[in-house]
Amino acid sequence: MNETLALPPRLVMRDLMLTAFSQKARVCLIFFCIMALSIVIAVQVQPDYKAKSSLLVLLGTEHSFRPAAGQQFVNSGGVDAEQVLRTESSILASDDLHRTVIRELGMARMYPKLLEKPGPIAQWIADTRRFITDSLGMTEKSTDAGQADPMSRAIDAFARNLTITVDKKSSVIGVEFTNPDKNVSAEALRVLETQYLVLRTKLYGDVQAPIVQVQQNAVGKQLADADAALQTFKQQHDISNFSERRAILLARQGSQETALTKSEATIAEQSARLTQLNQQLGSVAGNKKGAPNAAAALQGMVQAYQQRQEDAQTHYRGSPAVDDARRQMLDRQTDIARMQATQAYGVQTDRNKAEADLQSSLAGHDAIAAQLAALNKQVATLDGDESQLHQLERSRAILEDNYKAVSKILDERQTVEAVESHRESSVRVIQPPRVPALPQPTRRLILMAGLVVSMLVSIGSILVAHFFRAIYLRPEALEMDTGLTVLASVPEMRAIGGPSSSVLVVPA
Repeated sequence: MNETLALPPRLVMRDLMLTAFSQKARVCLIFFCIMALSIVIAVQVQPDYKAKSSLLVLLGTEHSFRPAAGQQFVNSGGVDAEQVLRTESSILASDDLHRTVIRELGMARMYPKLLEKPGPIAQWIADTRRFITDSLGMTEKSTDAGQADPMSRAIDAFARNLTITVDKKSSVIGVEFTNPDKNVSAEALRVLETQYLVLRTKLYGDVQAPIVQVQQNAVGKQLADADAALQTFKQQHDISNFSERRAILLARQGSQETALTKSEATIAEQSARLTQLNQQLGSVAGNKKGAPNAAAALQGMVQAYQQRQEDAQTHYRGSPAVDDARRQMLDRQTDIARMQATQAYGVQTDRNKAEADLQSSLAGHDAIAAQLAALNKQVATLDGDESQLHQLERSRAILEDNYKAVSKILDERQTVEAVESHRESSVRVIQPPRVPALPQPTRRLILMAGLVVSMLVSIGSILVAHFFRAIYLRPEALEMDTGLTVLASVPEMRAIGGPSSSVLVVPA
């Protein structure tokens, strides 16, 4: 390399101009080749249309803590606006939302080239790109199914064509979508916003009324079962009013106890009377085997007569005086025996009557005791039934309170959800998407880039030719490099390209 740069700037610029002039054919060739390539690329490239829209995100109740049905609202603090904007932009960028838009508009309308079979060159380029990215670990390993699925490639293309910008200072989200078809770009953006609002409503929706409805139905069924059990219990036990029934049973129980007491007193009196009659009967007529008998006097009289007859036959046989005395004695004894028999029969009659009355009183006492025992059992059963009835009534009252509480919660929840469903969304469309009038300046940019690249390459070729040339254009440069004085210069028509130019040729 020579020392041209050590010359004054005026001479250096003149040398550069001379070099450019000498290389004008090469510079023009490079410039026109690059521009021609740029023109070809610009012609081949299909222009895209960009549809724009903007959304205003307001802080709503869906961004704060929402309690469960029946719970009190608790203030959870402020809401981070930046976090809300990031969340909304993430919903807009979700693949499921993009898939819905593509299916609604149709893949053949949005990306018809994806349905065409790629040519060998395009397939080779795609395979090469995939191999490089997989080898470098820039993406996940590609699968044949994923690459063959046009929907997956359409979703990737949709994500590349969609641009989401978030303005944190104004809470505005800008959405842009590009497509070769200007109508498709605007319609895709319109469908995207519509489906975004639907998806957002689904994600932020807090529908709890069906859950509370299920709880109400369950509690209502339990309440109906409790009512049925209570009515069945009342019918089976013939229960109308426990107070009246208890009063009736207690009144009957008191009267039976009074009757039992009177019966016991009558039995005691009749037992004493019977004992007294037994003593009288025993004293009048004697006892037979310890038991009073009214026929004892007659039997004693007959026995006395027989004894005397035997005595007369054995000891006093043949004596008239003795026989007469014996006859008179027997007559007196017979009269006494009749009197005793008459008195004994009277006492026996009274005794039989007293005994019959006692048996009747005992039977009545047993009947009254049995009735009283039955009444006591009924009272005890009534107490048990009343306790069970109270338990059933308490269970029913608890279930009724629960049913009222669940019904109140259900009414409140249905009211809240009805208001939420009719409330305007907190995301508002500021600028709806419109069909773009002009395409993106892609061709213009390609041409400008080609112009810039051609100029840079041309200038680079001039600089390379200037700094790496094997000749000196100025005697001053030769004197500076060699330290010798230049005496003369020989014109070189081939190197300069002009008849009036002269250069110094450096020997090899």
